[in-house]
Amino acid sequence: MTSTVDEILEYTKSVMWREGIVIEYSSSEPIHLIFKWLVEISKKNADNMLVLDVLDILSMLKLNLDVAGEDTSFIHELDVIKIGGNIKLGKIIGYVDPHQDITVYASKYSKILREYYETHKNIVYFIFGMEKLVHLQERKEAFELYATNYTRYVFGDEERVGIYFINRDIATRALLLQVEEAASRVVEVIHEEGTLKIKIRKSPRLDDYGKEFKIPLEDLRHLKF
Repeated sequence: MTSTVDEILEYTKSVMWREGIVIEYSSSEPIHLIFKWLVEISKKNADNMLVLDVLDILSMLKLNLDVAGEDTSFIHELDVIKIGGNIKLGKIIGYVDPHQDITVYASKYSKILREYYETHKNIVYFIFGMEKLVHLQERKEAFELYATNYTRYVFGDEERVGIYFINRDIATRALLLQVEEAASRVVEVIHEEGTLKIKIRKSPRLDDYGKEFKIPLEDLRHLKF
């Protein structure tokens, strides 16, 4: 049984400020479309939208949207923190070199984020590509722990929501489990036989556990919010 746009919108209304949402996907899912929908939904309530762009993943999302014939002008209005990469998109507010020692990396990133929080309120923060950084680190276990602590820093504030996209094909098991534990909601996105299935695996509301939304792929591009 497929879901309607109204059903999906009704579910998104249950998301509260302070929440951390993990969206788990595979490399073959149309995550670019999901990202665009969430930006459109967020515009209704958020004053600011921030993106963590790791190793130019934002440019990949834009390219996939361009190829699909989607309007990508909204990307240029997003505030962006870049970690590695050299393709500049959006309003870049800071850059961090991922090859630095983890203590230097963490300090610089935290400073950028803290200064942004001091001057911006009602923020939806889209986080992409942290799982890729694990493979660049010599001290992988230390970085996994840092990434989890950083996730808690992003989540939990009354004036922001964090949405953490994580590719389960790339993420280490340790990182995936720790981020799931820190999040208030875990959403799994799966493509099955022409249908995108969105499964709620964790939620503040007990009756949400196991809930599923199914959307035909053909309808994805035409969803309007």
